[in-house]
Amino acid sequence: MAAGAGPSLAQETEGPDISQYRNGGVALRLGHINAAFEIFTRDCEAGGADDCYQLGDMYRRGVATDQDFEAAGDAYQRACDLNSAAGCMQHANMLFQGTTLDQDYPRARSLYTRACDLNDPAACGVLGNMMYVGLGGPKERNRGAELMRQSCLAEVEYSCDQVRRYGLSNDGSRSGVLNREFWRGN
Repeated sequence: MAAGAGPSLAQETEGPDISQYRNGGVALRLGHINAAFEIFTRDCEAGGADDCYQLGDMYRRGVATDQDFEAAGDAYQRACDLNSAAGCMQHANMLFQGTTLDQDYPRARSLYTRACDLNDPAACGVLGNMMYVGLGGPKERNRGAELMRQSCLAEVEYSCDQVRRYGLSNDGSRSGVLNREFWRGN
């Protein structure tokens, strides 16, 4: 191995010396994934929301560990419980899509609601769509349309696409989505 090329495989398999890293992100950026995994695990258990989110990503992708969607969902849920909008959003995505966890629209809707409450405009857009069509809970067209509109105003393209798809803009364009006069009447 060339000098400066990073830790040898033998160093990584012996167990990382995590004391040399300020946080898991530093270890990850330096390519020390085992150390990052250990730090994220430790700091998530200590109540670090971002660490729980990162740990969830590592489990979901199978980085430094076996791919484990249940463990990923648990880590994302912990991040969400610690007020991480990203944690709520990622767990909701997994439950909504149903490809990595069992599909659960009501629970996904609840998590999108939590992420939206934590000011994630993308989550508000997905929640708005679910409300508009009545997926995972009662149909609430006006509130759903408003959430999608607000998300589009925050430049979340998915939400703008949904607004146009449902014919909620007066001219089918993004400028129509932003027309306040149109929205007052709906």
